[in-house]
Amino acid sequence: MYLFLLHIPSNIEIDKEKEKLSHLSFDHWLQHDLFSINWWILFLATIIPYFIFWRVVDKNRFFEVFSYGMFAATLCMLLDIIGTEMLLWSYPDKLLPIITPLIPANMVIIPISAMLVYQYFSTWKYFLLATIGWSIVFSYIIEPLFMLRDMFVIGEHWSHTKSFVGFIILGILLKSVFERIKKHIPK
Repeated sequence: MYLFLLHIPSNIEIDKEKEKLSHLSFDHWLQHDLFSINWWILFLATIIPYFIFWRVVDKNRFFEVFSYGMFAATLCMLLDIIGTEMLLWSYPDKLLPIITPLIPANMVIIPISAMLVYQYFSTWKYFLLATIGWSIVFSYIIEPLFMLRDMFVIGEHWSHTKSFVGFIILGILLKSVFERIKKHIPK
C-alpha cells in the first residue's frame, strides 16, 4: 500500500545522477589526484611489481602461474566492485578517474603476490601458512598504511579482521578452483 506513495526512480533519473557523479569524480581526480604523491604511489605500484614478478617467476611454469594470477585479478576486481558498491570501503585517490576499484591492488599487487604464494608453496599445508602470512600483510600492514595516506577508507560495516578472513578465503578459493581446473587440462 505504501509502495504507491514512494517515488521509484526511473533508469533515466539514475543515469542523470551517474553522469553528475562521473563529472564530480573526474573533476576530483583532475584537481586532487593526478600527479599527487598518492597518484605516483599508485602509478609505481602498478608498474614495479611486474618487473619483480618477471625476475622471480618460474619461467617453466609461467603460463600456469600467470593464469592463476589472472584468475585472482578477476576475483579481486569482482569482489572490490561489490565492496565499493556496498560502501564497505572506498578509495579517495585513483590512478584512473573512470574506474572505482583500485586497479594497482586488484590487477597488480594482490594477483602478483598471490601468484608468488602459489608458485613457492605448492603443498596445502605450506600454502595455508603462506596465505595466512599474506593475509596479515595486506590486512594489518598495507591497509593501515593506505589509510594513513588517506588512500583507503573502511566503511562502518568493515574491518581489518574481515579483510584478513576475506584474504584467507580468497587464497583457499583460488587454489581450490585452480587445482580442479588443472586436473581437467591435458598434459
